[in-house]
Amino acid sequence: MNTRNRTRTVSALAALSAIALLSLGSQVQAELIFSENFNSYTGNQNNTQYQTGLKVAYGGNVSGWSKSGAGVMHAVDLANLAGQTNPSNWAIMFFQDNVITKTVGIAANDSGTSYEVNFDYGTAVYGAGNSDQRTQTGDGLLVEVLRADNTTLASGTYLPGAWDDPGNRNLAAGLKGTLSYTGDGTGVVRLRIGPTPPLTSGRFEGEIDNLSVSQVPEPGTLVLLGTGLLGLLAYAWRKRKSWI
Repeated sequence: MNTRNRTRTVSALAALSAIALLSLGSQVQAELIFSENFNSYTGNQNNTQYQTGLKVAYGGNVSGWSKSGAGVMHAVDLANLAGQTNPSNWAIMFFQDNVITKTVGIAANDSGTSYEVNFDYGTAVYGAGNSDQRTQTGDGLLVEVLRADNTTLASGTYLPGAWDDPGNRNLAAGLKGTLSYTGDGTGVVRLRIGPTPPLTSGRFEGEIDNLSVSQVPEPGTLVLLGTGLLGLLAYAWRKRKSWI
């Protein structure tokens, strides 16, 4: 192989190595295990939301979830104003003592494995006649990962702020919640979501939507792959210099 061909070969190898390194993040992604958008919600749609005009409902159900508390499982249809019949986009709102619990176990608890629960969250309120129930500063949601025996494996508190900020109504502020945990190998897990204690505020302490559970790639795997590609790139560069 002449010098020109060698240079071209090594340059191509270096370019491929660089491309592979840049795409490493997209190649090793979190593995989605479970997701829930709550759009199967069915409830008593009896009002429109204070200040937004979106349809709100109470007493409803979502397949695969149990519920407890007063007027359980309130929801707001983020897609529809009163009178509209487009496909719904429900988010679950949590009034005072409302709690929902996943009834079916999620296979996300291998010992020593890293996982993340991710979701959108924000403030909430019901109809105009219930405006004093709007989320206030200090109100929040408690998200828990439960073992099969109902003990808590991980938990996190998420404070959405106050409804009174016009840019912070429902999910408008774009708040993203993440609860990280490490599996302990005790079997499947379930999720429980509700207001932060005590459960006597008389207010909607927040809402949640677009929930997911994913397995997170181990940092060691990313380091090994990255180191290998960098080594290949360095080797190609050295060979190119020696042949020129």
